[in-house]
Amino acid sequence: MSQSAGYIAAILTILCWTFGTFAFTKASRLVAPATVNRVRLLLALIWLTIITCLYERISPIQLFTLLNQQQIFWFGLSGIVGLTIGDHYSFTAFKILGSRRATLFNCFAPASALIAGIFLLDETLSAVGIFGMIISASGVLMLSLSQHEKNQVINEGHGHYAEGIFAGFMSAIGQGVGLALARQGFLTESDFVAPAIHATWMRMLAASVCIYAFGAFKTNVVKEFVDTVKNKKYFSPIFLGSILGPTMGVSFSLYATSILEVSVAQTILSLVPVVVMFVSVIFFKEKIKLFSYLAALVSIIGVLILVWRNGF
Repeated sequence: MSQSAGYIAAILTILCWTFGTFAFTKASRLVAPATVNRVRLLLALIWLTIITCLYERISPIQLFTLLNQQQIFWFGLSGIVGLTIGDHYSFTAFKILGSRRATLFNCFAPASALIAGIFLLDETLSAVGIFGMIISASGVLMLSLSQHEKNQVINEGHGHYAEGIFAGFMSAIGQGVGLALARQGFLTESDFVAPAIHATWMRMLAASVCIYAFGAFKTNVVKEFVDTVKNKKYFSPIFLGSILGPTMGVSFSLYATSILEVSVAQTILSLVPVVVMFVSVIFFKEKIKLFSYLAALVSIIGVLILVWRNGF
């Protein structure tokens, strides 16, 4: 396969995740983030079931039977931590902070994954890696402590600024730990080496079951889903986001990483916050101070150092 196809897939991933972020931000400001997460997980599970069966040429039953118990456990736990918990906080951050600010917290996810990997996978972290983590976190803190950004969030009136910042960090931690748990699943000995898309499906299934099981104690989840689907104003951005984010975005990212070196793919995908920022300026006419541009630049530099730490 040509490397150019990998680059194209990585760029398409960035575009899908960027516009998916805006779709989910709009949805989270119309209905509760928990509702958005439940509905989009079920939709994404349906899309991924179809895609995985076609990609692997297997039956829906084999989606379960090909994985062993350990793989199901680790991929499932990864989905609960990353998609149920982590994405709940992501949508809360989208609602309060908006797409541009919330997305920047994703720069902290690789550092979170590395820290979790030290405890779960016996990974080691060099001084360069620690330096990259500090730089990445510094950029996010720069944005968090910006008085201008704080005033903008307060004026937008979608929630408390401190709650949005907390949700942003928790979403990054959830994504990072979820990734480390998924790695453990890939390292599990098995006759069946699960393709990344199969693992993603298992993560999505576990997350869906968990979020609907717990949601049933608080609300009528069936009525919630039906009411959301019937309301075009609510359903349209959730539907669009579920297609662009966990379905097309995940599929393109897996294709990119199957062709390109992982470090190269991660470097390209780490540019999502930058693209989100420029889309905010060009399409949504958002006014951004130089300090916010610098904060994003610092975070991206930290991610690049983390990705390429073994090359120094």
